Amino acid sequence: MNSSVKEQIQSFKESHKRLTAVLRERQKRRKLQLNSVEEFKKFTSNSIRAKELRQNLIPKVSIPVTPQINISVNKVESQQQQYHGEQTSGQESEKTIRNDYCQYFVDSGLRPQNFIRDTELSQRFDEYPKLKELTKMKDTLVANMATPATYLKADLRTFDLKSLGVKFDVILIDPPLEEYCRKSPLIAGTNPDYWSYDEIISLSDDYFAFKLHGLDRGRQLLLKWGYRRCEDIVWIKTNKKWEGSRFIEPRSVFQHTKEHCIMGIRGTVRRSTDGHFIHCNVDTDVIISEEPSFGSTAKPEELYHIIEHFCLGRRRLELFGEDHNIRPGWLTIGTGLSSSNFDANTYASYFNEPSGYLLGSTAEIENLRPKSPPIRDNSASKLGGPPGTIMKTKSKKQNNNVMAIPQLPQIPAFTHRWIPTMDVNVYGK
Repeated sequence: MNSSVKEQIQSFKESHKRLTAVLRERQKRRKLQLNSVEEFKKFTSNSIRAKELRQNLIPKVSIPVTPQINISVNKVESQQQQYHGEQTSGQESEKTIRNDYCQYFVDSGLRPQNFIRDTELSQRFDEYPKLKELTKMKDTLVANMATPATYLKADLRTFDLKSLGVKFDVILIDPPLEEYCRKSPLIAGTNPDYWSYDEIISLSDDYFAFKLHGLDRGRQLLLKWGYRRCEDIVWIKTNKKWEGSRFIEPRSVFQHTKEHCIMGIRGTVRRSTDGHFIHCNVDTDVIISEEPSFGSTAKPEELYHIIEHFCLGRRRLELFGEDHNIRPGWLTIGTGLSSSNFDANTYASYFNEPSGYLLGSTAEIENLRPKSPPIRDNSASKLGGPPGTIMKTKSKKQNNNVMAIPQLPQIPAFTHRWIPTMDVNVYGK
């Protein structure tokens, strides 16, 4: 034999030995796995032997207990079976530990939403670096382009909004409703003159409207004003600082822990073509923040961020505002203000420049913000273009040609069926 052939045979033998050793090791592991599974099945079964093993594994610690909670293991198991439901025949019984935040709220007063993580505005987009950078750039742009904080103390029942001389892009309305007076006796004592829905209907303006009302009443108001409801922002209130507090109305059974901000729009605005005026999908439509102190009607600051990030119009108006609502970039009007600094000519001068009412944007923001994809159609190849051609080219070709009206197929004549003649006096000519 040649030396090369001997070396090949020797290498084959060594590889065979290695493969045999690997297979034996796998067989040993498989046997161990099967044995562990069998032991687990025996341990988790409901047999008497399994119950004895479980009792032996539980550490015996002498703890003084009352007779009311000294329950045997068998009784606990029967209660768990009744609670979780009986298993079907042929299946092993399964017991799991479930976190019951509702029961914890009943026991401690802490609401379930207190345990949601990353609810703060500064921590919300930590795992999304692009959105985090986008929100930072938009906040910087809003702060740089914001008008000075302007406020006017006036009674909206008698004040004419047309006298302001400005058409607003965004209006935020939070009137003193009867619900606030029922919730807080402090508000009822200081401001008993609440507004009814019939009085609120008299207020209307363009363009976007954000209203903090009930769902049904809010929809009715939008319909009366000619708005179309396009979004519903939910404010979920936490009580981390007010542990155990239960703000319940006198005639209420449940504790209200959320409010709705209904967004309405007048006119037609499309996010695919009107990117100079709206930026969609920058923020979420759920706000999770701490409930204010008892008697306060303050709303979360994140609501202003959502409005400013969404609408690029700089003419923002807030009705029924108070001193804590005064904010740069907004005109606040209400009877709860302590003073006024509004001047019609000065306020109108902020928007005298061409497109001065628009916030504007930057190239970095346009690259990072979510956009609507262009409308494409793979069937455009039938018109001579490659697949994925934008539909605009297809629509132009269709406009140049006269659309052919399809002809109805001829009805076959059935000679074997006799059709009686119609009476002219009954059916007409």
